[in-house]
Amino acid sequence: MPSRSRRFLGHLLLAVCSAAGFVLLVEAGAQVAGLPLGAPLLPDSQNCLRRSSLLSMEFRPHCHGALSSTAFETNDLGLRSPEVRDDGSRRILAIGDSCTWGWSVPQDASYPAVLQRLLDERSHGARYQVINAGIPGYTSYHGLLYLRERGLALHPTILILGYGFNDATAIGDVEEQLAAERRLLPLMLVDDFLFEHSRAYGFVRRHSMTARRDPRQRVDPTRFEQHVAEMVTLARAASVHTMALSFSTTQSGPYEKALASVATRLAIPVVTYRGPLFDIVHPTAEGYRALAALVLERLEQQGWVT
Repeated sequence: MPSRSRRFLGHLLLAVCSAAGFVLLVEAGAQVAGLPLGAPLLPDSQNCLRRSSLLSMEFRPHCHGALSSTAFETNDLGLRSPEVRDDGSRRILAIGDSCTWGWSVPQDASYPAVLQRLLDERSHGARYQVINAGIPGYTSYHGLLYLRERGLALHPTILILGYGFNDATAIGDVEEQLAAERRLLPLMLVDDFLFEHSRAYGFVRRHSMTARRDPRQRVDPTRFEQHVAEMVTLARAASVHTMALSFSTTQSGPYEKALASVATRLAIPVVTYRGPLFDIVHPTAEGYRALAALVLERLEQQGWVT
C-alpha cells in the first residue's frame, strides 16, 4: 500500500477514535451529572410506547409498563382496557387524551373502568363493555384519525369523546408534525433509540426542542370544532350515539365555545367535569368516580342504556 494511503487511513482512524472517545467522555460526564434518560411521551422500554405512522405514538399490545409512575397494561389492541369481547354485548367506545386514559390513577380507576363497574351493577342482565381508547398526548385530530381508521371498526353503539387540553398546547401544528414524522420515520426511530440510551444526546435534544418550540397551538379552536363535528358525523353515519366530555381548558375560552357550538348544532349531550384534580388538568380517582356517575346518568337520560 502506498505510504500516502497508509497515512490517510491512519489519520482517518485517529479521527474516528478521537470522535468516539469524545462521545464516550461526554456521555460519562452526563451520567455522572445524573442527567435523565428519555422523555415521558417518547418510546422506551418502560412506557410501552411505539411509533405509529398513523397517530405518531401508540401503545404496544400486551404490554406491562409505567408512565409518569402510573402502572398499566394494554390489551391486544394496545389499549388500557380489558380485551374486547365478541359476545353480543353493546360497546361503549371512550376516546380521548390522558384524562380518558387515566393519568396517575390505577388501571381500574379511570372513568371508563368505573363506568364499566356501574353498568355491570345496574344493567340487570343487559351486557355492556366500555373500551378505554384514550391515549395521553392525543388531540382532536388524533381522535378523528383513530375513529375513522380504527374506532368505528370496533362497532360501538355509543361514542364518548373528550379532547381539548392538548389541542390548546402551543408546541406547533399537529397535522404538520404528523406529516413530517411520516416522512422521517426511520430517522425518528434512531432519534428514539439515542434518546433512551444516551443521557448526553437526550440533554442536547431536550434543549434543542425547547429552543425551537413553535408558538402555534396544536389544533386551533376553529379546527377543533371541525374535528369534533366530523367525529360526530362519522359516528352518526354508523348509527353510533355520541356524547362529549369537557375537561380543563375546554371549560372556558374559545375551546368551550367551539364545543358548545358543535353540541348545539348537532344536538349532542355534553358532560362537563368540575371535580377534584390531581394537577391542573387530570381528575383524581375520586373525581373519576364522580365523572363516571355523571356519564351514566346522562346515558340513562338519553335512553342509550337501560
